[in-house]
Amino acid sequence: MRNHYEASRMGMHDVPPAGRALVVAVVAWSLAWKGASLWHAARNGSKPWFVTLLLTNTLGVLDAVYLFGVARRRGREELDELAILEVTGEPEQEGHPQET
Repeated sequence: MRNHYEASRMGMHDVPPAGRALVVAVVAWSLAWKGASLWHAARNGSKPWFVTLLLTNTLGVLDAVYLFGVARRRGREELDELAILEVTGEPEQEGHPQET
């Protein structure tokens, strides 16, 4: 007879094949979203978002919010600035040396 501890332990071999397939699909889904969102946050230099996305696991929900909301908005702002510079013909500001 199995004791309570042994009866409550359930390994992956006890899960039916459909359940295993679901687990694999959820892990793949999460990793894909996590990878894409972390890559975009790193490229955009957004340290707070990078750390938040790295430490949370929301099955891709927060990652999708970042990718379709925050990252996309930031890209549009940069494109708007480039369009304005193109129309005005103003050269890009590179900063000025410190006058002494």
